[in-house]
Amino acid sequence: MTATTAASETSSEGRFSATRAFLVRGIVLAIVIAGFMSLGNVNIGAIGQGLGYALAGVCVFLTFRVLGFVDLTVDGAFPIGGAVCAVLIVSGVRAEIAILAAFAAGAGTGLATALIDIIFKIEGLLASIIVITAAYTVNLHIMGGRSNIPLLGEETLISRHSKEFRTWLVEQFGDQMRRQSTNLLEIAIFGAIVIIVLILLYLFMRTEIGLAIRASGKNPQMVRATGLNHNVMIAIGLMLANGLAGVAGSMVVQQFGFADVSLGFGLIVRGLAAVIIGEVLMRPRSVGQLLVAATVGMLVFDISRAWIFSALDLPTTDIQFVSALVVLAALGAPRLYDRWKTYRQRHSGGAQ
Repeated sequence: MTATTAASETSSEGRFSATRAFLVRGIVLAIVIAGFMSLGNVNIGAIGQGLGYALAGVCVFLTFRVLGFVDLTVDGAFPIGGAVCAVLIVSGVRAEIAILAAFAAGAGTGLATALIDIIFKIEGLLASIIVITAAYTVNLHIMGGRSNIPLLGEETLISRHSKEFRTWLVEQFGDQMRRQSTNLLEIAIFGAIVIIVLILLYLFMRTEIGLAIRASGKNPQMVRATGLNHNVMIAIGLMLANGLAGVAGSMVVQQFGFADVSLGFGLIVRGLAAVIIGEVLMRPRSVGQLLVAATVGMLVFDISRAWIFSALDLPTTDIQFVSALVVLAALGAPRLYDRWKTYRQRHSGGAQ
């Protein structure tokens, strides 16, 4: 009994130490980012944009890291969620309802990938390519044959509170805050949505179904041995993940003020970069920390891209090239570091 108690206390101390280290790294990272933004004169709008895309990074984390499923469906679920949200808002539906509908649309896209994989035994990569190819046409039908739907003059989460928030901000902090009022409002609203979603997702991942989904990605044989249907768990996981991508699409559409049929182009690479950036910088241990790390990774991605634009004074036409460079740095830097460590170890061993 004493040994068990001692082991439990040691385990609790270990978890507390890991959590404390994670928080310290987060605080240090926030200070460094704030310094870079100040020195590079980066607009705080980059934070709002990162928060808008954050749940797409969480989607990629769930499919690749939790489910172990090579899934590109996020490139289709994201614009479909945005299109559904835009069409409903233009039709007079409240933005909150439109976001929930975007989640359902994204989840349906994930379900399509799961069914192709389960029924036709087509591996996830090819199944998701089939879905995102079809998603383009589906998106056009959702948008009534138009490639773009503007939201100018429509009531979104941002426009609904914009005037009151700007007035309050000017009264409290002076007229110099007028120009940043929209950016600060986006950070507040999108930050609240992301935090709520992460908390709900964390709680869900600790339920029996959530644990079964996590187990399906790690050890499918064990899941089958317990009597659970592995395919059903994968389907639920893909629906959940791509539903979050749909929510991200609905947030970005309201931020940009329009929905576009090709809005999610290349998002999978951006999401992978966010996951890797978060894992390298934050070194998460638990599932909750991993969810936060994926979100932080997307924020760092957008801020880094904005910093490059500001520092080099590049035109907006270079946005895809700069994005590719940031992704390359995020994916390549850990590998170069590992190779450097291996070289140092071999070199030091040879010297001895």
